Parts: sequence; structure tokens; C-alpha cells
Amino acid sequence: MIFVEGIIVGLSLALIMGFGPSFFTLVQTSINRGFKSAMFLDLGVILNDIMIVALMMMTNLQFNLSGDNNNLVYAGISASIILIIFGVYTYTLSPKKIIHISEHNNEKIEKLNEKFDDDPKWFVYISKGFVINIFNPFVWIFWITCVATASSNYGGDKYSLMTFFMGVFATTLFFDIAKAAGASYIKKFFTEKMLRIFNQITGIALILFGVYLIIRVLFFPL
Repeated sequence: MIFVEGIIVGLSLALIMGFGPSFFTLVQTSINRGFKSAMFLDLGVILNDIMIVALMMMTNLQFNLSGDNNNLVYAGISASIILIIFGVYTYTLSPKKIIHISEHNNEKIEKLNEKFDDDPKWFVYISKGFVINIFNPFVWIFWITCVATASSNYGGDKYSLMTFFMGVFATTLFFDIAKAAGASYIKKFFTEKMLRIFNQITGIALILFGVYLIIRVLFFPL
């Protein structure tokens, strides 16, 4: 059941959070360098996500939640507030800014490619995906929020958390493969107007989800 909940969150992540700068970088790489290169880029992103989550779990950066109900409540509320703030930011995010960031990322990738053959080594794309992700502050904010919220729901049990995030990452990987495979079609569909509408819907969804989590933590604790 926990793994299924992770799949549901992974699905939400793919639909709600999956169309930012990293998405367009993935799509552009697939178009310019092929599906295989895009998958190596995505592997770098996912490896970084796993590293962030594992780091927080192993070093107790989930706010030392185990065994303290008060900490569970505080962490759940804090994570929910961050999620609401993230939702407001997403609602107001300009499509042009997303496209600009993705174009900047692709320029960096192409410069790296010039140092190699026409068919660059796989580690170039993995490294680039890893670096692009690790220096994105919103990635850290999102995963800190996700770990804190999951810890609040599962009482800080590490086995449950690992099972949950396995479901999240498996689902995310599946949808990223689909995005790279259908890159040309997807890119044509996402015009600036569509991106603006999508960002607004995403922002509202994140805000409502944050409010729901606050209500759940305060009135329906474990």
C-alpha cells in the first residue's frame, strides 16, 4: 500500500512538477541528440534526487522526526507552508523564464559536447543532469518538503519511507522516458499560452494540497 501511495505521488510529481526547465532541457536534448542521450541526462537528474532524499534520511535531516509527535506536527505544518509558497511561485512563474532557463542549460550541454566527439560519452549527459538538478534550489525545497510530509504520514519509519520513495522514483522515471520518447510532439504542444495556463493550474493544485496537508496534520494526526 505504501508503494502504491508512492506511485500516486510520483504520478502527481510527473504531472504537476514535471514541466519546468528540466523538462524542456530533457526534450531539447532528445530532439538534438537523440533518445539515448536524453535518458542519460534524466538518469543524472534522478540520481541527484535519490542522493538528496537519501542524504536527508540517513543524516536525520527529516528534522529528527522519529518518536516525537510534536515534531511530526511542526514538520508537517512547515512542509505544508513551503508547499503553499511553492504553489504561489509556480502560479506566477513566467513561461518565458522557463524557456530561457532551459535554453541556457542546453547551451551549456552543447559547449560540453564540443569537447568530445559528435557522439559524446554517456557520462557527459549524466553529469550535466546531476549538476543542473543539484544547483536548483527549488529541487532541494521540494524534496525537503516531500520527506518531511512523508515522515509525518509514516511516523518517521525509514523502511516505510524507502518503500514510499521507491514508488515515487519508479513512476517519475517511467514518465520521463515517455516525455523523451515523444519529445517532438510534446514540445509543439507546449506553447507559452499553454505553459501559462498549466503553471496557474499547477500553482492552485499545490496551494490546495498544502492546505489539505495542514488540515490533515492538525485534525487527523496519526
